[in-house]
Amino acid sequence: MKKVVLIGDSIRLSYWERVAELLDGECEILTPEGENCAYTMHTIRRVRDWFREWGTDRVDLIHWNCGVWDHHRNAEDGEPFSSLEMYLSLQKRLLSQLSRYSDRLIFATSTPAGKQYVQNPNGLCAIPREEWNREIALYDEVLCAYLCTKGVSINDIGGLVGSDTDRFITPEDGVHLSPEGVEAVSRQTADAIRARLAE
Repeated sequence: MKKVVLIGDSIRLSYWERVAELLDGECEILTPEGENCAYTMHTIRRVRDWFREWGTDRVDLIHWNCGVWDHHRNAEDGEPFSSLEMYLSLQKRLLSQLSRYSDRLIFATSTPAGKQYVQNPNGLCAIPREEWNREIALYDEVLCAYLCTKGVSINDIGGLVGSDTDRFITPEDGVHLSPEGVEAVSRQTADAIRARLAE
């Protein structure tokens, strides 16, 4: 059976079990269960640990999403945790690490905020929703252009969710997936994994 790794933030935490159900009998899913992989920098820090915990050094495919946390405003300067230049550099480093474990890689784009997003000048989401979503789209555009030159497939879950945030983003916080969003993202992700494994 094919071994597939799913890495990512709370968006991945919401969909990985459904993806595992959809791929049952086709793939064994390895994932940091219960762990929010958060910032790209944190993911870089933890990749080697996870593979040691799973007891393997090669898998058939890795699917990852890191991005939303890198837009958080954590400091007094009001700037994103990772600038665009820093984000691209960190993702290049992460790609180098992931490539040691698999030749088949899929990057999932970051999901935008819905209308229930609450701007908090003193919190992590300190900029208006429109600016937040523009920034996410810009980071994705630059990173995906680079990843495509390295043979990485793109699973545009950000585009999927952005096509109807009223349906796919929960009204509870305007950031995470609704049940319908989980199902849609899970199905698209399972299809992307099947397609890449078939290459």
